[in-house]
Amino acid sequence: MLKALRSFAKTVPLLITAFILAVAVWIMAVTSSDPSIEKTYPSAVPVEIIGQSSDLVITSEIPENISLTLRAPTSIWTSLTSQKVPVRAIMDLSGLGEGEYTVPIQIQIGIRPVEVRSYSPRSAGVQLQTLETRTFDIRVINQGSVAVGFQSNPAHLSETSVMVSGAKSYVGLVSEVRAVVKLTDAKTDIDQTITLQAVDANGSVVKDVSLSPEKITVTQKVVERGGYRNVVVKVVTNGQPASGFRLSSIPVYPPTVTVYSADPALIDALPGYIETNAIDLTKKTDSFDEEIGLNLPAGVQVIDSASVVVRVEIMPIISSQSIPDVLVEAIGLNAPLLAEILPDKVDIIVSGPLNILESLDLTTLRVILDLSDRQAGTYTLEPEYSLNVPEIKIESISPTTFKVTIK
Repeated sequence: MLKALRSFAKTVPLLITAFILAVAVWIMAVTSSDPSIEKTYPSAVPVEIIGQSSDLVITSEIPENISLTLRAPTSIWTSLTSQKVPVRAIMDLSGLGEGEYTVPIQIQIGIRPVEVRSYSPRSAGVQLQTLETRTFDIRVINQGSVAVGFQSNPAHLSETSVMVSGAKSYVGLVSEVRAVVKLTDAKTDIDQTITLQAVDANGSVVKDVSLSPEKITVTQKVVERGGYRNVVVKVVTNGQPASGFRLSSIPVYPPTVTVYSADPALIDALPGYIETNAIDLTKKTDSFDEEIGLNLPAGVQVIDSASVVVRVEIMPIISSQSIPDVLVEAIGLNAPLLAEILPDKVDIIVSGPLNILESLDLTTLRVILDLSDRQAGTYTLEPEYSLNVPEIKIESISPTTFKVTIK
């Protein structure tokens, strides 16, 4: 028995050597078919924070991500680059209280074998402060003022207080929370959604604090003051445009004005509008602008300017007319070609400005056929046609087909 044990003991080194050689051969075979590659991980790895106490906040800058160099077999790199395998960079704040720390960044990779060759940064400075929450009443700040002759009633807030949360040192800077309401030239009720602002004693916005709610709705009544009134401007005209023309539109700027009187009864007696002095339209044929004064009752005055600008739009009256036996002429033929057109007269219905139609000399009216690029021959055509009076448009023509002989 002892002899057998001695014989086995002599073979142990040989067995170990053979095992080592087998493993080495296996490793060489594996690495030759799936060689390891060292390179930079293609995506930035975001830094995750774990273990942070719920009553602490981070007040220092934390790196958003890290760069990472790995060594792994080619087959592993395929899984890594397809991002099917999680690669994480973790900062563990477990057990840390208020203060400043240097926390290492840990790398976790969900596949093997992978060797982490290098990464940057390897750690980061962390400052932790106690989380504080305080409640503030919301102060309304009016920016600008309502239009002259109006006044605003006290604002109504959807919320009257707000919770400010953040690091103790930042919350301590907050002096008040404001809702800034824009009133500039307002003539109607205010209804605005306002983003709240936490400010310090100097009125500067305090950053790195959160507000709940962040926004509120502010409503505010805007009413006319006694002795003031906002009224419409009514344009007054006399005369008529020239024959064949019409008044198309007559806009005025500004369309409303604010009037004032020391006697509120005079303002209350107004019909809701103020008339302009009369604008003369007699025999006008073109549009024009005119600055015109306002016809104000005694004891009433206009805030700002006592005149307005009126745009008078004068347009021709469009009408239509049926005209028989209008001569047809050809254009576009190269000399010495001549055209014989049958029929040589047509009946047409035309439309255009009434003043042109009324003054039209029918003896000179012609329907023009364009025969450009036509050569000698006989054609049955539905050619393009027009009148020798550019302002007049042909609405219909009879007949529409012509027999044209070009010689």
